[in-house]
Amino acid sequence: VKSTELYSLRRFPVETSNNVYSSSTTTMFQQQRALCCLLCALIGITTHSTFAFTSSFEPRNNMHITKSNHPTKLHMSSFFADATPPKETAAAVQRDANGNAITVGQKVAIVPHNSIKAYHVQKSSYGSFDSITKQFIPQDEANKTRKTSCLLLPEGLRGEVITVHDTNAADRPQPVLVKFGADDEERSDGYSLPSAFSMHLSANEIMVVV
Repeated sequence: VKSTELYSLRRFPVETSNNVYSSSTTTMFQQQRALCCLLCALIGITTHSTFAFTSSFEPRNNMHITKSNHPTKLHMSSFFADATPPKETAAAVQRDANGNAITVGQKVAIVPHNSIKAYHVQKSSYGSFDSITKQFIPQDEANKTRKTSCLLLPEGLRGEVITVHDTNAADRPQPVLVKFGADDEERSDGYSLPSAFSMHLSANEIMVVV
């Protein structure tokens, strides 16, 4: 009987700890191989998507993207649309009440029937002018009001253009800056101003005389 049992053990060995270790090692190897296959598949998908995205770009000098209908296609030209410098436009020509072009250095005069008031002049210049004698009439101090605290510019009052603003570059309702001098030797309009001043005027408020 003992010899028979020994024979059976030799022909059919029982499962030992070594066999269990070998089985678990095989299972672990299979799991690692499956994990490696999964990682390779993910890397392949990522590489394909990246290539499809980058292949939609053209060289830098074209600055826009064509050649692909991929969902990730970009339109670079729209990114730089606002960076394009605006086209230069010619300066607007200001024309007086008679249609003459107004330029710096010209002598101009206040047109008739124009009630222009200068509130920024010195207090000694508050008042108006006699329409016949052209003499300066100071404001009445007894009846002084905010509306009368100004100089009423008479028609024919002359001055020199010192600045003409470009209305295409900026919104200027009074684009012409005129200087009115107080020196009698510089004046040929018959008026005697108490003090010199400058004032912005509209083109249709003046007319070129020289």
